[in-house]
Amino acid sequence: MTGIATLSGGREFWCDEFEPKRAAEVIESFCERCNYAGMIGWERFHIGPQTHKLTQEPVHQTIEMIGVAKYMASKHHLRIITPAAPDDRKAASRSMLLRLGVWPLGKDDAQSAAQHLVAWCLRTGNLPEHWRAKLAAADI
Repeated sequence: MTGIATLSGGREFWCDEFEPKRAAEVIESFCERCNYAGMIGWERFHIGPQTHKLTQEPVHQTIEMIGVAKYMASKHHLRIITPAAPDDRKAASRSMLLRLGVWPLGKDDAQSAAQHLVAWCLRTGNLPEHWRAKLAAADI
């Protein structure tokens, strides 16, 4: 499965997870809609002796999804943000995402994508104001 999370206009959050073919279609659709005006990123992934233990699907599918994202971003002129290290998502805790209302129950890959998106917002100072207010109110 491939987790995908989007945030449009600082307000419209969406995430889900898909089998590879459908994930490629969703990535393509996102890139077409955001033509020249969007950003896209992904989790950095290195192939090594232990890699096959880190994913439930064949390793090549993970690499192929990154390739799809790079190709579509280039084709539609989206800004590619620096790929995130797997642990970068930990800055956005489960409790934080629950408070924001963006924790997809029972979907591990979508949860990871949501964490990466929120962690990127935190790292870069792009956390939407309404999210900032929710976290401040909860003292998170």
